[in-house]
Amino acid sequence: MLCLFLAHHSWHQRLALLLLIASTMFLQACSIPGPRASNEQIASLPRQRIEPRTVGDIAVPAVSYLIAGDAIMPRVIYIHGTPGDATGWGDFLVDPVAGLESISVDRPGFGNSGPKKGSCEPRFEVQALALEPLLLERDGQWPVVVGHSLGGPIAARLAAMYPDRVAGLVIVAGSLDPAEEKPSFAQRIATTGLVRAILPRMLDNSMGELAAAKRETTLLAPLLERVGCPTIVIHGDADELVPVANAEYVRRMFTAAARVDVRVIKGQGHFVPWQRPELIRQAVEELWRGEAQ
Repeated sequence: MLCLFLAHHSWHQRLALLLLIASTMFLQACSIPGPRASNEQIASLPRQRIEPRTVGDIAVPAVSYLIAGDAIMPRVIYIHGTPGDATGWGDFLVDPVAGLESISVDRPGFGNSGPKKGSCEPRFEVQALALEPLLLERDGQWPVVVGHSLGGPIAARLAAMYPDRVAGLVIVAGSLDPAEEKPSFAQRIATTGLVRAILPRMLDNSMGELAAAKRETTLLAPLLERVGCPTIVIHGDADELVPVANAEYVRRMFTAAARVDVRVIKGQGHFVPWQRPELIRQAVEELWRGEAQ
């Protein structure tokens, strides 16, 4: 339909349509719930950076991250979805889980991390390589990793690539099942080069990730049997963006995990980190203390 419209209308009508699509997407992104902490509180958090490097023949982009909590204690690493950035987990750093060092990353392509617009990095492998330096042992314990939405499969990829360096996973409304990657007509339009060319960097890179999601989750599937750490899955049964069927997919595919605890939340939508943050805090504490069932 979009191609037919573009073929039979003037350049300014085409531009108007593309701008309408882009502005609609931008407004939708802005309507996503966010942290309760103020912008000033989040802006005051310390920020650190992992410089770009090469791993084998793969160019790994720079990663910027926010950090809070006890710098000598075990870590919890928060991974945002798409679009997003480290500030989305601001509440979990302004008020960190007691006894842990808390880190929230700008994934490659977002926030202060590389690459720039037009250089989207949708490969889960590269995303995991970019975060690998954060997997440090503290007080005899490796980090707990939390991933929301598209951050969920990236967290899983990290745990599959480095199974001895992740103590536990919390997958929040994670989009891991390739069979559930069914882009809508609007998304198919939004991921075209014509639309992406006029989008701001955050949305452009997000569209690149969404366009590659089915391929990347398919590549991830055979690796999930390598995940050995205890895993807690939190998913709302009213999630209209990532179907709740993804939760059972994790249970089915994490065959080597020490345990998989699936918690389906009645009436809850996609935005658990901001609407039910206590569920994530509880899961992190359980995994850190070895209490997950």
